[in-house]
Amino acid sequence: MKKRVASFTRGFFAALALSACLTTALAASGKVSCNFASVALDGEIKITAGADITAANGQKVPGTILFTDAAGGKTNYLPIRAVSELLGVEIGYDSATRTVLLGKQPAAPAPSAFTAAEMAGALRGDAALIRSRGGTPLPDDAPKSYIEINGKVYKLFLDKNGAGKVEYFVGNSNTLHAGDAGLLGDLTEDGDYKKNSKGESYGHLTLGDYVGYDPDLVYLAEYPKEDRPAGYFRESEREAVPNLPEDQCPHSFSIPLYDFEGAVIGEYKTACPGHYGTSGMTVEEAKAFLENAR
Repeated sequence: MKKRVASFTRGFFAALALSACLTTALAASGKVSCNFASVALDGEIKITAGADITAANGQKVPGTILFTDAAGGKTNYLPIRAVSELLGVEIGYDSATRTVLLGKQPAAPAPSAFTAAEMAGALRGDAALIRSRGGTPLPDDAPKSYIEINGKVYKLFLDKNGAGKVEYFVGNSNTLHAGDAGLLGDLTEDGDYKKNSKGESYGHLTLGDYVGYDPDLVYLAEYPKEDRPAGYFRESEREAVPNLPEDQCPHSFSIPLYDFEGAVIGEYKTACPGHYGTSGMTVEEAKAFLENAR
């Protein structure tokens, strides 16, 4: 189970970026004009024609978008965040229902509580094997010790790094995807990651749920386009890539690439978390933006 970060700002501006790319492409054909109109609230100009607005992440985005349809009809669009700020209301996003939320936000749903019968019938794993890999089983009588996946209830444990994982997946090859099953030969005979002379584990991150923890050195295939050989990187170093303002960000960062012994053999080029303000992009720049995002 990987850590997931729910962020409306990131999701909203990612969607806005795609919209802006599309808008720029349409503008080239004369169907869309950006910043065509001013916007006033109670008689006071809040957005001036010809000017961008500054988004929550500091990037510049169109204040208004004028769309002309095939029949010549014209419609002005205003970014939803600008509307919320002009009206002084909160804005949120429900990714499950794809709903933009304006005004008072609904309370976050409480974690599902499992019944005693569901907890008793949950799919479990080999507790001894989990402990041998540094894992810690969670209390059997705590609803938060369980998770539902595709209609089935599973017991959780904490791996040696403190991350929550599913007991049933540890050592159970039947739970692996077909492509990952072919990687089992890279493990030791007892299904653990191999260790280097420093005691560091190394291998494929996709086998983390099967092994019971994620490796210290994560395998990375060769990439001839960058003359990068096969090697390993440290996830902590990749997560440490800074999120800088766009005008200060080089957009590409390099972290060390190691061999299985942890010796540096090259570099792994990785991207910044991303910048979503795309106002003023040309079609070519928009294509490059999407390519880099991929």
